[in-house]
Amino acid sequence: MNEDKPNNLNDASAPNKTTITPADLASETAKLETAAPETGPHLNKSDEPNEGVNTDNVKTDELVDDTPMPPVEPIPDSTGWSPKKKSFFNLGLLIALIVIGVALILYAWKLPPFTPTVQQTNNAFVKGQTTVISPQVSGYVTEVAVQDFASVKAGDLLVKIDDRTFQQQLEQAQANIEVAKTNRSSNTQDTGTNQAQIEAREADLNSEKVSVYSAREDVKRYQGLVAIGAVSKAEVAHAEAQLAKAQAGVQQAEANLQVARQAREKTSGSRSSLDANIKNAEAGAKQAQINLENTVITAPESGQLSQVSVKTGQYVSAGTQLMYIVPKGIWIIANFKETQVANMTVGEPATIRVDALGGTKFTGHVSNISPATGSEFSAGAANPATGNYIKIAQRIPVRIDLDQNQPELAQLRPGMSVSVDVDTK
Repeated sequence: MNEDKPNNLNDASAPNKTTITPADLASETAKLETAAPETGPHLNKSDEPNEGVNTDNVKTDELVDDTPMPPVEPIPDSTGWSPKKKSFFNLGLLIALIVIGVALILYAWKLPPFTPTVQQTNNAFVKGQTTVISPQVSGYVTEVAVQDFASVKAGDLLVKIDDRTFQQQLEQAQANIEVAKTNRSSNTQDTGTNQAQIEAREADLNSEKVSVYSAREDVKRYQGLVAIGAVSKAEVAHAEAQLAKAQAGVQQAEANLQVARQAREKTSGSRSSLDANIKNAEAGAKQAQINLENTVITAPESGQLSQVSVKTGQYVSAGTQLMYIVPKGIWIIANFKETQVANMTVGEPATIRVDALGGTKFTGHVSNISPATGSEFSAGAANPATGNYIKIAQRIPVRIDLDQNQPELAQLRPGMSVSVDVDTK
């Protein structure tokens, strides 16, 4: 009873004031938090109404304020913040990208460790021994015995040329042989005659020498007789005249013998010339025979013909291209870059893919490597010492022989494009 009196006194002292209960305070606080849920100040425990505080005297005018509150910056929570650390993941990613880039460059340029053991090129072609068929003599074509692209064997007739002129030349050459032989026979007879003349002149010389000897003896004898008066001096003079005459006869006989010997030598010299004439005539006859045989053109070897470009009645000159013949033997010439043949050796296996046969594969092996680049064998090779120079990889031809007994090998034709792989392990 005594405890209620002060309350009554308080109520009486402020009859015009409204008292706020704790429930009303809580409701007003909720409204403020709804109006500014993010920017409003955080209420600490010290701001909350204590249960022991009497809120009966709190006026509504003191709590409700229509003035807008400015936004309040949020206070960072010191307990959840820490300084940034270096990222090892980004560094590793950068290093990985650099390594991958270098690897791609090495792979693109085929540098170690990505240097391939199989060297490839599509700059390769099928090659074969293409033989040109041409006449060795000129004349009119009398017969064409083959057609375009025909298969022939060695010795088969291809073309005939009019042989009448060459037949006449052969007969003329044979006649020249006979004339030369006749002249040679006449020379042989002349040689015998000259020899007989030499022998006769030698006999005359011996006879004159005997006459000289006899005349000399007569002179000696007459000179002895004239000393004793047995003969006259006139007889001695006559004997001496006979000696002089005999000596002159010896000189004449010697001159005649010399003439006969010179005639024999001349005949012997003519013999050599006549022998040469016979050989020349025989050579002419052989050439005429060859020309006559060349009027018949045959296949030099077995193979397949190209298009025949000659017709019957056409005049052809020596060396005129009539057709081609392609034998069965073929091989591959692959033009590799100079950087690809460093480790390439003879005997290494090769794989050939033929474009015309749908990529059909054939096997072979390296049989030879060119001693120089292809540009060195070209007629118009550029001189790098003049003008501007651009360095490009040169090509080195490599010959590849195909293995025998492969299916579809007979379908390959010289000039076909192929791709070649050479294993250089």
